[in-house]
Amino acid sequence: MNDFKNNMLIKKDNKGFTLVELMITLAIAAILLSMAVPNFTTVIKNNRLTTQANELISSLNYSRSEAIRRSANVSLTSASVNWHTGWVIADKGGNTIRSHEAFANGSSLVGSVASITYKSTGFISAAAAITYTLCDDRTGETGRTITISLTGRPRVTDTTCS
Repeated sequence: MNDFKNNMLIKKDNKGFTLVELMITLAIAAILLSMAVPNFTTVIKNNRLTTQANELISSLNYSRSEAIRRSANVSLTSASVNWHTGWVIADKGGNTIRSHEAFANGSSLVGSVASITYKSTGFISAAAAITYTLCDDRTGETGRTITISLTGRPRVTDTTCS
């Protein structure tokens, strides 16, 4: 009888969990992860688009401020209208002030022109507003349009990519 009581006391002090409890916990965790991962991917892609749009806007604002500071034209130029291959900011003499590398993840950034020139007033030397379309591998309302007004100020709006 004494051994029986000692065994019962040992079982009551046992502080683990069973294999069944472990399996149920893992099953619930797997279900939650399978629901969260696709949403997390969308968040990452949206943040990447926002970052890339901000990189272009930062370069545009820097070019504009340099043109005003230097009282001279400053150009922002890409090899073609495909700006996702990178761009260069150069002064009136063609000297590189700053450059930006190509986008690494396959996003496309297509502009209406291959070069923008900011005048010493901060305005762009163009006849009309300049637009860029930034898209990734998704379709639907996931892209961004960056529009530069004649006054040189960029603005971002959401757009539909195909």
